[in-house]
Amino acid sequence: MARVTVLGGGHGVAAALEALREDGHDLTAVVSTADDGGSSGELRRRGGGAAVGDLRRALIALSADAKLAARLAERVPGGALGGHPVGNLLIRSLTEALGGDLQAAVDRLGAQLQIRGRVIGATLGELSLIGVAQGELLFGESAIGAAKAPIEKLRFSPARPPVSPAAIDAVSRADLVVLGPGSLFTSVLAVAALPEMKAALAVTPAQIVWICNLTRERHETRSLSGEAHLGALRQAGVRVDLVLHDPAASVHLTPEEILRAAVPVRAEPLVAEMQQAAHDPVRLRSALREILRAAGETWPEASRDRQHEAALA
Repeated sequence: MARVTVLGGGHGVAAALEALREDGHDLTAVVSTADDGGSSGELRRRGGGAAVGDLRRALIALSADAKLAARLAERVPGGALGGHPVGNLLIRSLTEALGGDLQAAVDRLGAQLQIRGRVIGATLGELSLIGVAQGELLFGESAIGAAKAPIEKLRFSPARPPVSPAAIDAVSRADLVVLGPGSLFTSVLAVAALPEMKAALAVTPAQIVWICNLTRERHETRSLSGEAHLGALRQAGVRVDLVLHDPAASVHLTPEEILRAAVPVRAEPLVAEMQQAAHDPVRLRSALREILRAAGETWPEASRDRQHEAALA
């Protein structure tokens, strides 16, 4: 059984979790809590705290109780809380009931859902994203996602937000760390580029694989090639050991870009046949199985534990 940690947020990480959950891995999802749009944003504006939408999505993706998971995705009709997903309200209510301990609330709900793994919020307190585009500062995930100019850099407020110790531990002890897929700046880098997380990624004995997106987003990455996506990760100081992409997707690395990448690139069919913008969970599962199999051949148990001890020294 491999120890696998997935970093990111949104629907992309949910797809990765769906691909991995059936194989019996020791699976952890570390997700962004910086969303300021939709239901999560409104709840944050009303009561502060962390965004819970990506936590809800990850819990649903890992749940063994399909009926309860479907209930969490439903939206409350009418009233003051109309339009909010049941799961968002439940996480917020549990957090309040448990003295403000968001992680305890997520763990409690995860137990009820019988999730196959654990879901962890990346940061312990409130976090906001700041994008830099042509010298202009864009405050908040929503503003970055709607940017009219290319995003050049991602910053955080506070600048060095406290990262969950459980998230650092999950990265440090993993055999494989999966970045994405998902929105480059507002999902993947929103977690992987956090200063404490970036430091943990730099020293983990795990292999770090980045799953390339299939398509460009309308605003955030509308002009970025696959190579430019990888370049943004590197510019942010995020370590990548292996790239997984679909050469038939609209976003991929060309043969020339692969030569320049200076990192192994694995080509696999990943696109869902009925939804070209989505990763097919079965295809993604097959590709990640092969990556894990290859990694397992080079990481005997004793060697991996020695590497982990050295990284923490």
